[in-house]
Amino acid sequence: MGRRARGILEYAKTITWYDYLFNEAKKLKDLKITNEYQFCKFMYSNSRHSPEDKLFQKYKFGLSTPQKSWKESSEKNIPGATNIIEHPIWNIENIEFNSVKVISEMHNLTLNIREYVICEGVYTPQPISYSTLSEIASFDNLDSIYAIYLLYQWGLIINNHELCNYCVQALENNLETFLLNMSYLNRSHIFLFDIIFEKIKKTTYQGLTMVAVINTNWRLLRAKIWKSDVRMNSYKSEYNLSKKSAISKKLEDKEIYISFSDSLILLATFATASNDATYTMPQLKQRLKIIDS
Repeated sequence: MGRRARGILEYAKTITWYDYLFNEAKKLKDLKITNEYQFCKFMYSNSRHSPEDKLFQKYKFGLSTPQKSWKESSEKNIPGATNIIEHPIWNIENIEFNSVKVISEMHNLTLNIREYVICEGVYTPQPISYSTLSEIASFDNLDSIYAIYLLYQWGLIINNHELCNYCVQALENNLETFLLNMSYLNRSHIFLFDIIFEKIKKTTYQGLTMVAVINTNWRLLRAKIWKSDVRMNSYKSEYNLSKKSAISKKLEDKEIYISFSDSLILLATFATASNDATYTMPQLKQRLKIIDS
């Protein structure tokens, strides 16, 4: 039996880990790291690996999963990196939640967020309101997203569609907040948001017999309601990720909703892209779906 294909969150967690390390390394004043060459040199100098293996560079695009030795040396260099790459949110692509799993995961949330969701030793979440969901979304770590996702799963378990809908709405309304609070999601959010909104749905009822399922298109929200700098950075991240052949296959069926004015800026930005890029300008244009401004 062949090895199972890597899911897109396997790429996402490594990209997130790499970006977290790079961002934090630039904050260390003694190192004076300003570019990726200096960053990689620093990471190799504090590991058991040789720069000749070029393994660390593969992590930038999630093309390989970090080995134990890399995770250990990286944690010594940049504390907190292990929490990023081993966060349970990267498992949601394949995991099936039940009541025991949801409650267990809620008890493992960081204390400042856990207090909003569940009390110590209690087997059901606390009563929650939409304003509480907004409070949870304002925190600056992955638990803020994961906590809302867990509450959605709890809503499914207890057949509380109102809770589910509120959780979806809270995620939709705070996508920009997540990106502003967690700079290490600058690139990997493309994958993370794809999976989250494949997993969660809104439901509405029509009369007593029909239920309608509503899928969220986060790329359409990006085009319509995100602030200019945030959405343009997101467009650029999606394009740059797509230039890698292994990644482009996972994104090729995703339409990029964009206003006409934004499309002109985006295409102009990448008009001089490297000729050896696997993902070409014609392919980018094919994915663009122009909407009204």
